[in-house]
Amino acid sequence: MNNIELPSEVPIPTGLALRLGASFAFHPFEYSKVLIQLGHEPLAPRNTKTLLGRPALAYPSVFQYCGHIRKRDGFLGMWRGVTPKMLSLAVQHLAGNKFNEIYPPEPELKEEEEDALTMEERKERFIKITLQAIACKMTCVVVSQPLQVLAIRSMAEFVGGEDKFCGGLTAGLYGGIVSILNENGILGFWSGLIPRMLGEVGILGITASLTFLVNTYLLEDKEMAQYTGHVAGFLAGSLCYPLQVTSTCMTVSRSGLMAGYPPRMPLYTGWLDCLSHLRSQGQLKRGSSLIFRYYTGPQVIVGDRVIPANSSMFKSPLKQ
Repeated sequence: MNNIELPSEVPIPTGLALRLGASFAFHPFEYSKVLIQLGHEPLAPRNTKTLLGRPALAYPSVFQYCGHIRKRDGFLGMWRGVTPKMLSLAVQHLAGNKFNEIYPPEPELKEEEEDALTMEERKERFIKITLQAIACKMTCVVVSQPLQVLAIRSMAEFVGGEDKFCGGLTAGLYGGIVSILNENGILGFWSGLIPRMLGEVGILGITASLTFLVNTYLLEDKEMAQYTGHVAGFLAGSLCYPLQVTSTCMTVSRSGLMAGYPPRMPLYTGWLDCLSHLRSQGQLKRGSSLIFRYYTGPQVIVGDRVIPANSSMFKSPLKQ
């Protein structure tokens, strides 16, 4: 992947072009994931069994979710919000490059040079590299958040059928900007910023720390050490995923869209309130699995079938 080079006539860096291409191609899945994170489940769960043979209710996979979007909005409707999403990626790339120009990262060392470092020098180098990467990531998140808000709110319009963030010559950008200013003021462009930043920085910091500790104190095999970062990144992403769900919800909360108000979403007082509510409902991981998605709400098991529980099941038969 790193050896792919675009023709010199193309004025876009290869890495950015590949990211934009992948983002465009897989946008329908990202779109569905955002709606799932918001708790929008338009398709009823079906009875199935888990891998251990227990009866359960399963929501349709992301492919069926994309099919539902296509049936309602057409084929092109699956790319709702793709313009601000791709602009956000481009802004993050440019901001990262500019930050690295102003505050260059530590130079890479050859294997023999790194082996020659003392333990204190390795720790100092690790801290410098990690802090520089965290500062760069925070800068990119802050700069790109307005476009992230436009993208997520554009996708959230699917819930209520609004069209404030879609269509027109500006692909909904102008209408979205006006809507955010009217509903939330200038600070609305940074809705959901804190949980998103904490999640991004958390993933970076945990991944770097675990990789350094394992490779320094546990592993001596250089061949195995190259996989440590991938495993650490997976674990860090899983640990910080609830913050991503919280950020998505806070981006839409009180936005003027139906998806951000009761009964679709409670009126949260802040991102901590949102995180606490999602935890109490067991919804911190929604959207983390796009193939095997099980219903986690109140349910009653009758024989080999699972039935979603609701308040009417618990009414006294004596009441009329």
